[in-house]
Amino acid sequence: MYNFLVKKGQIFALLLGVGVVAIYLFTVLGGIKGAGYSTSDDLNLILKSNPNADFSFFDTGMTLTLALIVIAVAAAVLFGIFHLITSPKGSIKIIIGVAVLGILFFALMNTSEAETTGKIGELVQRFDVGEAASKFISGGLKTTAVLSAAAVLLMFFGEIRNLFK
Repeated sequence: MYNFLVKKGQIFALLLGVGVVAIYLFTVLGGIKGAGYSTSDDLNLILKSNPNADFSFFDTGMTLTLALIVIAVAAAVLFGIFHLITSPKGSIKIIIGVAVLGILFFALMNTSEAETTGKIGELVQRFDVGEAASKFISGGLKTTAVLSAAAVLLMFFGEIRNLFK
């Protein structure tokens, strides 16, 4: 199966995507016509004037898109694990990188405090976000900021290094 996906995977993914788009278009266009609307009608205006209007014909596209995302993530994880198992020596850099990323995240998460003041504190109260979830979110945001800053610095120093080559 791996060899098949290497050779025909991109065309298979393209055809699958085109098929999902075609199914989505047929269900939406058929649903619009079946509900008594036309493609030139403003569905937002209809929904505002009639909150009970049924637009469930859009659900098929959302469901199929969600299914494709789940399949893609599952395939990426499974093939990643397969590669780790079949070539552990070549994957040591990836394992170290994931470990460093995990350590960085947990260090930043554990040093974060739950937000209770300001605009963020108001949002935490309004959406009933717990202390653990708030620390988790703060850790994720701080990790993203650190990794973004590191990426910018690495790009900058990489270009300087390329000047002298």
